[in-house]
Amino acid sequence: MTITQVTTWTGTPAAIELLEAASKQSAPFHESLGAKNPRLMRGITGSFSTVAFYTLDFDSMEAYGAWCDALLQSEWWDVTAEAIAEAHPDLEMTSQNVFYDGLTRK
Repeated sequence: MTITQVTTWTGTPAAIELLEAASKQSAPFHESLGAKNPRLMRGITGSFSTVAFYTLDFDSMEAYGAWCDALLQSEWWDVTAEAIAEAHPDLEMTSQNVFYDGLTRK
């Protein structure tokens, strides 16, 4: 069963642009820990200039859990947590949700 983590970011248009650049650098690291298909979803209609959704896929809930453990033990996480705190209030992680695809669930 595919598991998808979706992190919702809100911020100023300039902060969202910086998030896009940071996400391009973070994606390979996330993949090295076991994530698949990293994406930063940005809106092209409506009022989405201040919102972005960073998504990662995993083969199973177990793979997601192992990825979380590895991420939280990494130096990358410490540096990123500090950068997120410094960027506030211009950039904020507003939610993080984990989903499964109900259409393809086995």
